[in-house]
Amino acid sequence: MPEEKSKSEIVVALAGTPNVGKSAIFHQITGADVIISNYPGTTVEMLEGRVRHGNYDVRVIDLPGVYSLGALSEDELVARRAILEQEPDVIVNIVDASNLERSLYLTLQLMELGRPILILLNMYDVALAKGLRPSPEKLSKKLGLPVIATVATRGENVARAFDEAIKVAEKRTRPKKRIPLSRETEKAIAALAEEIKRTLVKIPFGLSPRNLAIKLLEGDEHLVHAVADLPESESVLKKARTLARNIARRYGEPSVYRIARERHGIAAMISREVTEQITAKPRLVQRLDDITSSVKTGIPIMVAVFAVLILMLIYIGGFLEGLLVGSWEAFVSPSLHALFDGLGEVGRVLDIGINQGISGILAVMIPYILVFFLVFALLEDVGYLPRMAFVMDSAMHRIGLHGRAVVPMLGGFGCNVPAIMATRVLTTRRERLIANFLITMVPCSARTAVILGTVGFFLGIQYALVIYGIVLFLIFLVGLLLNRLLRGQVSGMIMEMPPLRRPMIGPLLSKTWMRMKHFVYFATPLLLLGSLIIGALHVFGLLTAIAEPLAPLTTGWLGLPAITIVSLLYGFIRKEGALVLLVTIAGTSDLLQFMTPLQLFVFALVVTIYVPCLATVAALRQELGWRDAAMITVGTFLIALLVGGAFYHLNPLRL
Repeated sequence: MPEEKSKSEIVVALAGTPNVGKSAIFHQITGADVIISNYPGTTVEMLEGRVRHGNYDVRVIDLPGVYSLGALSEDELVARRAILEQEPDVIVNIVDASNLERSLYLTLQLMELGRPILILLNMYDVALAKGLRPSPEKLSKKLGLPVIATVATRGENVARAFDEAIKVAEKRTRPKKRIPLSRETEKAIAALAEEIKRTLVKIPFGLSPRNLAIKLLEGDEHLVHAVADLPESESVLKKARTLARNIARRYGEPSVYRIARERHGIAAMISREVTEQITAKPRLVQRLDDITSSVKTGIPIMVAVFAVLILMLIYIGGFLEGLLVGSWEAFVSPSLHALFDGLGEVGRVLDIGINQGISGILAVMIPYILVFFLVFALLEDVGYLPRMAFVMDSAMHRIGLHGRAVVPMLGGFGCNVPAIMATRVLTTRRERLIANFLITMVPCSARTAVILGTVGFFLGIQYALVIYGIVLFLIFLVGLLLNRLLRGQVSGMIMEMPPLRRPMIGPLLSKTWMRMKHFVYFATPLLLLGSLIIGALHVFGLLTAIAEPLAPLTTGWLGLPAITIVSLLYGFIRKEGALVLLVTIAGTSDLLQFMTPLQLFVFALVVTIYVPCLATVAALRQELGWRDAAMITVGTFLIALLVGGAFYHLNPLRL
């Protein structure tokens, strides 16, 4: 059900295809006051911001980027549900001026829904650089809708577009112009619309009979089920099936494909008629596009980008760690220690759980994860990640995947959970199984914090890079084995290559802040709770009871202090918690006073390899089922034990 709206509230929905600059416009309008949440009943995230405009409170909803409203994917279904259920006062449809034909397919579908629409012809500078000059005036005349050209990355015309959106919302006028499909298809639509008007007392979601007729002819399951729940609906659904079969017989393809083909044809025709070809000068960005997309130059660039990322994490993250921990221990920790000192055993528990726990959080979670989120958001915004996928396509085939799998795997460096969900873009269960197994081995930001907070900080950058090298080798090796063991073939890759673009500082910082805030709010209570439990176990002498039975594994095979098993086990709940609790157990942030360099290396290596957290296991269960989730969890744990123990006994680095 839509939220109850006051008369002074206007709801604006931003709709568009992926990589069209929708997020940039959203942040230009809303600023930093943004809420991120899942759409009810789904795992799809949506952004919502509120802003005051004149006498109105404006609620801006950033819909998922989709190519159509066909409801074939969860993103598409959520985008359409939000439009139908949230009942926005205006849809701001952001189209790519440099690839107008592709964007107009979604525009035509939005027009069919009959909601008030404003078109933003965004990325106009990119279009001009490509030798294309689409006319906003001609496009407006063709569609019968207001059209404004914008360059969101520079803020050009965004304020004007927002003013126009409010005017469209105030008038609440639905599109009057109708873009007809072919004559035969329109006959079928008209016949079904007449049956709908004659039979149905109420039409779902306030759609017009024509809008509903098109969706029923496409066999749209969401709306078919909505109609089926209405009284006297069987005759409508029966007529829809009959007309759809007639279209299929006439054109030799299912009606859903025929209607889609006609929309694509209309989009192409409109694009040609409103776009003028002009002379364009080659730009530096085009040269960068060529060298980042070529395998010969793209792979060295990718390696260099990864190396820069690691160096920034080590040096900037290390600097922030020293600054935060030093400040805490100098100005706050002594006062807390004195406060807890007079409370007996409870005070000792609080001192370990809160004082040392917060020190561990400042040393691990904030400095390294913050830097990672910032750099990763930068790579997303400049459009570099799809180029990494493209140049890695050939290598990915060797492990049973294609280049498209690189994007969710790269996302795994931030967090494995959304990366696992992103594997839905892969076409076969075999590919999803391989990709999910390998993603759980990708060092996420939490594991990066463990690597850099132990090996990188205490032993040096070269040893941190060795751990990354070992893990990447294991990922490739496991991929080769899974590719041989699992039957099936690798499908081909078709993916969009968005233009390289200059990032906007505001949206970049806002995205980083939202991710960091969500991470801190979720992780901090769990880490402090874990530290308090460790404090209680330590004060009441129970740590030994846990550690001793597992000592043959911890001390005998891995060569670690027996008590570290508590930290390793907690790593299944929160990976960065393994290091936070290690600091708590050690009683000092200087871990070299508690463990040898070899033990620190083995600890970080083992923690890095096995499945990162319970949230990841839950995501695996949702995507693959319990059996495969358990197989991946146990498999990564056994690999971690095997590699960690072998490294301790062989000690090839002579630590």
